[in-house]
Amino acid sequence: QESRGLGDVYKRQVSTQSTGNREPIGMKLLLVLLLCVLCSAIPILRDLASKKGLYIGSAANYYDVTSGDSNYTTILGQQFSIITPENAMKWSATEPQRNQFSFSQGDAIVNYANAHGQKVRGHNLCWGVYNPSWLENGHFSPQELSSILENHVKTVVTHYKGQTAIYSWDVVNEAVSDNPQPGNVLKHNVWYPALPNYIDLAFQWAKEANPNIKLFYNDYSAEGSGAKSDAVYQLVKSMKQRGIPIDGVGLQMHVADSYCPSQQDVEANIARLAQLGLEVHITEMDVKLDGSGSEQQKLQRQASVYQSMLQACLSNSACKSFESWGFTDKYTWLGSNMQPLEFDVNYNPKPCFYSLAQTLQ
Repeated sequence: QESRGLGDVYKRQVSTQSTGNREPIGMKLLLVLLLCVLCSAIPILRDLASKKGLYIGSAANYYDVTSGDSNYTTILGQQFSIITPENAMKWSATEPQRNQFSFSQGDAIVNYANAHGQKVRGHNLCWGVYNPSWLENGHFSPQELSSILENHVKTVVTHYKGQTAIYSWDVVNEAVSDNPQPGNVLKHNVWYPALPNYIDLAFQWAKEANPNIKLFYNDYSAEGSGAKSDAVYQLVKSMKQRGIPIDGVGLQMHVADSYCPSQQDVEANIARLAQLGLEVHITEMDVKLDGSGSEQQKLQRQASVYQSMLQACLSNSACKSFESWGFTDKYTWLGSNMQPLEFDVNYNPKPCFYSLAQTLQ
């Protein structure tokens, strides 16, 4: 049986911190003293972030939320003020067969958020990969693709229209090439080049479906300086200039203890996006441990990366949300051995958790 360590009593720690000690009178004195010490040692990130006018969040996986893992559901609700469905609102989950929609997974995430006073970033309406086979292998004409995209975007956005928990939508995800060249900026996929203006169309149709929701473009490796960051900037600048309804940019921030953009470059990038009138979110941060040195050295570098990226976000009022792609190493797309998140596999807060808390103080 795995050792749960401090994470095994996390729920009692935060419960005692927020509502008073409700433990049975007969509890052993040693455990009572331990819990009291731990209560004061574990800050609540969402409370600290709210004082800075910032949402702080995590991706939430439908299967983890509904698995019965009470440590997961307790910490997710206690620590974070905004969540992003990891897969539950992607095309394969919401339209697995053409014009046959399913919202059960996404609804479960929204219901969880409502129960915990959280906002939800809808993710995502249009992506070039991980689509259902009927879409990827349909060999549709441009006219058919346009009709399919319009129907999907409008149906999904309309389903969640009026849900006050929904803060925004990632309308288009990861469209820019990793090595953009003049005249060859966008990735080739099921949408492009068959439907060359699919990005504009997706945003326009999302706006038509819900004029009051914030609409984001989301991408990776565009957080600091470089060709891809410049290409994303030029893309959204052009959209703004042409009147395409875009409200913000999501900077994913999948980095490592051995590499991340400099804080100065991230601040400069946030600033130029803000000058376009756009909101900025850090949307999918994780910091895998792949550098050299001892475990402790790697964990400290990881903590420094989280801290510097949060400081970059806090440097500009246009940066309104800071999210990691999950929060526990137990559940991460990178694999638990990469240890990329704020809590370890036993739900113990790691140095990077405390570096975030310190930065928010």
